[in-house]
Amino acid sequence: MPHEWLVPPAILAGGFFAAFVLALLLGLLVVRCGPVDAPRARGLHSNPTPTSGGMAVITATAIPLAVILWTWRSQIPGPGQDGLLLFGFAALMGLSGGIDDVFGLPARARLLFQIALCLVFALFYRVTSLSFGFGLSVPVWPPLGLLGSAAWLLLGINAINFMDGSNGLAVGTQSIALIVIAGLALAVAPAAPLAWYLGVPLVVWVCAAGAQLGFLPLNLPLNRVFQGDSGALFGGALVTGACLQVKTYSIASVWLGGYLLAPLFVDVVLTLIVRARRRQNLLRPHKEHLYQLWLQHRDPSHGKLALRVWALCALSSAAGVIARFYGNAIGVDLRFPVLAAIAVMLSIGWVILRGKLLRNAAS
Repeated sequence: MPHEWLVPPAILAGGFFAAFVLALLLGLLVVRCGPVDAPRARGLHSNPTPTSGGMAVITATAIPLAVILWTWRSQIPGPGQDGLLLFGFAALMGLSGGIDDVFGLPARARLLFQIALCLVFALFYRVTSLSFGFGLSVPVWPPLGLLGSAAWLLLGINAINFMDGSNGLAVGTQSIALIVIAGLALAVAPAAPLAWYLGVPLVVWVCAAGAQLGFLPLNLPLNRVFQGDSGALFGGALVTGACLQVKTYSIASVWLGGYLLAPLFVDVVLTLIVRARRRQNLLRPHKEHLYQLWLQHRDPSHGKLALRVWALCALSSAAGVIARFYGNAIGVDLRFPVLAAIAVMLSIGWVILRGKLLRNAAS
């Protein structure tokens, strides 16, 4: 049954602001008591800085979520398992990142754990078809759909984690993505018969967005604490997992995640291609991403860089939303062609800008 509101606005607003305040307060606690990330050759920071702020974000998301589900569960549609699966998936990812922040897990062990967890989550939300626009839709063989969904989760999560080397960049991007997903679900819900399944996931997205934004002032502009792997993996799992959920319940296409994270994907994928061509270890930390080169050879301001990346992500996300609704209005699915065009434009810009930055470094 369609719903004008998946969840009453007062519940969403209360969860958002409670998570915001809790993340700010818990983030201050991490500043005082959290593990410290010492400066490293591969890093872009010169001072020891508390890390694992993501644990504050996870806790600040969990507490309002638990209170809402305990107190107002009858006002939230859907069976609830989708929201709990998403939060559990993201929390396990974040906790593994927190352990890595403190003890430093081997790269291969981290990757194997992530692959296993992504495969389990993908079992519930595997992609069954791919639409390329203009009437071209291709069914996906079930085992391939499972592997493809897991690969999407793994790529998106690590793209955010790879890009989390500049204050505010990843935290703000995660927040924008969650807000866009929540807004899209609310906009489409009245006309989507399956939207009611997303009642509890919507509360998760909104609480997590509030927690991310509450933590953001401590990461940028105050630069007092990093979100660490715990925050990047938690946020990445929420965003990528939510994209599979809204695809499953016909709120958006499989290409939504590409729109949300297009600038990050282009930087990560093209950088990995460059390193692979040089036969360099792809699992070894480095400072060759475009955003790292920008900070080293163009402008060291983390704040200005974050604003640029947020703007690119917001524009890309807006293009995806417009393609969805405009395509529906004219009866043509434009989502894949528009995303492909955005990827090409960003890739051309990446190549040009990278060349300029490397010339600056050599001069």
